[in-house]
Amino acid sequence: MKTQTKWIILFLTSLSQFSFRVFVDYPSLLATEIKNHFVVDQFQINLLFSFRSLPNIVMPFVGGMLLDKYGTRRALFGFMLFIIFGTFLCYLSIVLNNFTLMLIGRFFMGLFLECCYVGIYKILSKWFKEASFAYSVDTAFICGGTIASTILLPYLINNYSLDTAILSCLLLCMVSFIGLNIVTTIDKIYSIETKKETIPHFSITLLTQFNVDFYIIVLSSIFCYTSYNIYSYNNAEMFKAMYHLSSYSAATLYGLPCYMAIFIAPYLGHLVDKHGYRMQGLQITSLIQLSVFLIVYLMPSCETTCLIIPAITQLLNGIFFAAYVVTLWPCIQMVVSTSLSGTAFGVVYSSVSFGVSFASIFIGKVVQEETQNSYSNMLGILLLISFLGASMNYLLYYRDSKYFNNQKYVISQNSTEFELKMLD
Repeated sequence: MKTQTKWIILFLTSLSQFSFRVFVDYPSLLATEIKNHFVVDQFQINLLFSFRSLPNIVMPFVGGMLLDKYGTRRALFGFMLFIIFGTFLCYLSIVLNNFTLMLIGRFFMGLFLECCYVGIYKILSKWFKEASFAYSVDTAFICGGTIASTILLPYLINNYSLDTAILSCLLLCMVSFIGLNIVTTIDKIYSIETKKETIPHFSITLLTQFNVDFYIIVLSSIFCYTSYNIYSYNNAEMFKAMYHLSSYSAATLYGLPCYMAIFIAPYLGHLVDKHGYRMQGLQITSLIQLSVFLIVYLMPSCETTCLIIPAITQLLNGIFFAAYVVTLWPCIQMVVSTSLSGTAFGVVYSSVSFGVSFASIFIGKVVQEETQNSYSNMLGILLLISFLGASMNYLLYYRDSKYFNNQKYVISQNSTEFELKMLD
C-alpha cells in the first residue's frame, strides 16, 4: 500500500463528503423560501428531514452488509444512482410546484445516502491506521461543505431563484458520484478488499456477533447525534424567533460550528492518535454538549437583536462536533472485526437515523407554532436527550477503566495504537 495513495483516498472521500453536505440539508437554509413557494409551515419542513432519515433506520444496516459481501465499488455505485434520482425529483418538484414530489425525492435521496457514508468510513478504516486523524480530516471537509452551503445557497436564492439553488444541489451530487467512483477504482486496483473480508449471507443474527460495548457506542451515537442534529435543523428559525436575527445572521450562525470544526478537528484527531485519552475526551464532549442546551434553555430570550448567546452556543457546538468524532468513531473499528466493519458502521448509522427520524417528527409538532415557548420546550427535550448520551459516554469510560487491564475491553485510555481485538 503506497503512502501517497492513501492521502489521495482521503482527499477524494473528503471531497465527496464536502459535496454531500452542501446539498443534503438544504431545507435548513432554504426553509423560508420553501415555505413561501409551496405554502407550507415548519412542520412540513421537518418532514423533509424525516423523509430523508426514515429509510436510514434500516438501509445503512442493509447497505453495510452489501458493502461487506459485494465490495465497496459495486455497492457505492448503486447507492449513488438512487441519490442522484432523488435529488433530481427534488429539483423537479420546484419546477412543477409539487411539495409531495419533493418529499418523494427526499425519500429516494435518503434511501442510500447514509449507506454512502458507511462505505466511506469502511474505506477509511481499511486504509488508515491513524483513524482519528483521518476521520477528523473527513469531518473538516464535511463542515466545509456545510459552510459552503450557507454561502452558495443564499447567494443563488438572492440572485437567481429557488430552482437554481436546487439544480446546484443536483450538480454537486454528480461531483460526489465521480469522486467516489475514482476512490473505489483505486481501492480495487490496490486489492484492498479480499475475499476474507466478505460475509457469507444476510442475516439479522449478525447483530449477535457484536459485543455489549459496541451497543453502548450505538446508544451514545443515538442520543448525542439526535440532540445535535435536531438542534441544528431548527436553530436557524429559533434564532429568528428568540433572538430576532435576520435570515442572513441566522444562516451565518448556522454554519458557525463548522467553522470551528474545520480548524480544530484535524488538530484534535492528531492529538488523540498521538496521546490517546479517548475516553477522557469523550467525557469532555458530554459536558460541552450539555452546556450548549443549558445556556440556551436557562438564558432568557431577547427583546431586541442578540448575537452573543447564539454565537457562544454555536461555537461550543462546533467543539463538541469535532471532539465527538475523533474520540468515539475510532472506537467502533476497535471493537469489531474487519470483516464486519461495514455492517458495524451501518448499525450505527441506522440507529442514529432512527433517533433523528422520530425526533424530527416529534419536535416538528412541538415547534409548529414557532413561538418562543415552543422553542423553549424543544430545548428542554434536547437537554434530556443529551443527558442520556452523556450517561452512555460515562458508562463507556467506566467499562474501559474496569475491564481493560483484564483484557476484556480494548479502548485503552492511554493507547496510541490501532487495536482490533474482540471482547472475550
